[in-house]
Amino acid sequence: MKKLLLVILSVLALTAVAVLPAFAATTTTVTVTATPTYIAITVSPTTYDFSVVAASGTPSTTAGYFTITNSSSVATTISIWAINFTGGVGWTLNTTGAPGADTAGLYAGIVSGSFPITVTVSPGAALKTSLAATTNQTWHLKLMAPTSFTDGVQKSTTVTLSSAAA
Repeated sequence: MKKLLLVILSVLALTAVAVLPAFAATTTTVTVTATPTYIAITVSPTTYDFSVVAASGTPSTTAGYFTITNSSSVATTISIWAINFTGGVGWTLNTTGAPGADTAGLYAGIVSGSFPITVTVSPGAALKTSLAATTNQTWHLKLMAPTSFTDGVQKSTTVTLSSAAA
């Protein structure tokens, strides 16, 4: 009798399991993300003083004096240009970099002791191509002072760095 009761209970248990509904998920989700192309650079420090310069002098910053920080989400190309020097009788920034009377040259570089880039007026030249996102690049400047000056008033220029997706 015990055996019969055990068999009947087993059959009922299996039958009950077979007719119960399955509890499975009927929906699911997918998370989609996107990172926008974001371009942002900064430079440090933001000033430099060549101090007193002699006619035809060639003072320069120390190698790697400036640091560009690319906080963009993509690699960028960094371009550089400047405006003519102002103050008293200003100095023209020569597009070839060669100095002359009240005409200065300005050069930039990223390799120590090398200044291969002539800094001209807008639109400028590439200082660094494909600067990886969230990285830094050091750079430096060299002044080619005019061959002669009309006055002794302090001169200044603004050097501009811009970035675009590489």
